[in-house]
Amino acid sequence: MTRRTKKILWVGGAALLIAALGAAWWVRRFHTYTPLAALLDLRAAAQADGAERPVERFLELRYGPLTEPANRQKAFLDFFDLGHIEGLHLIVNKMGGQEKPIIIDVMAQWIADYRHGLSAEEREALSAYLSSAAGRAQVHDATVRYLQKDVQFRAATAPVIQELMTTLAILQKK
Repeated sequence: MTRRTKKILWVGGAALLIAALGAAWWVRRFHTYTPLAALLDLRAAAQADGAERPVERFLELRYGPLTEPANRQKAFLDFFDLGHIEGLHLIVNKMGGQEKPIIIDVMAQWIADYRHGLSAEEREALSAYLSSAAGRAQVHDATVRYLQKDVQFRAATAPVIQELMTTLAILQKK
């Protein structure tokens, strides 16, 4: 082998090793939250920045029209996605002091509005999913992950968590 070929192989091997380590770190940190999903979230956040109703605008850009029940349900269920919890943790920790409570309160209000606006069919579908083995596991894993976060994050996001738990409690009552 020539010296040039050896260099190319070493550089290629090092690049593969770095890519594998990066992928392993990503999966360990974000679980099933793919880099594509993260990019879609970042793009939606950038486009919603400065909007009159930034939370609703973000959700529409990310999930589609919120007039569609499936889009609203997907947005709600993503609060229980382990990768989204990690992403939310990063975002909340980077937010400015005055902006953070406002955005968190608006997000909590969106969850409350979602709960109040559920039709009987939507309520039944969401309840059925959350009562399934997959739904219970998702909520359990999200709860464990949330409780592992630092106290500042948990305190800052308490309004959102309260609305999520209220929604779960109401859905379990049926």
